[in-house]
Parts: sequence; structure tokens; C-alpha cells
Amino acid sequence: MSDLNQTYIFSTDVSTPANQEFVVEFYQCLMDDIPEIFPYKVTKNFDELIDFFEQMDE
Repeated sequence: MSDLNQTYIFSTDVSTPANQEFVVEFYQCLMDDIPEIFPYKVTKNFDELIDFFEQMDE
């Protein structure tokens, strides 16, 4: 994966408790802390989020 010195901004969207779904969008901050327009990574459930964190840890 990319260098861990990168900075990410994230946004979240959570559905109703009955659906138990959430979306986390990660945006990379490039020059002068201006985030990219399109998300670097979108996770739609807890397993995808944990997998992303584990990839960052490698």
C-alpha cells in the first residue's frame, strides 16, 4: 500500500439501526492539505473497513 505518511480525510454515512449499514469514504490530502475530489477508498461494511486498516498497517 502507499506510504503511511499520507494524510487522509474521511466522511461517514450511517443508515437506520435496522439496516446496520455504513459507508466510510477516505480522501487523500495531497498538496497543501487539499483533498482529492474523488475518494481514495470507500468501505461499505465493517469487514472492508478493517481490511483497509490492515492494509495500511503492512
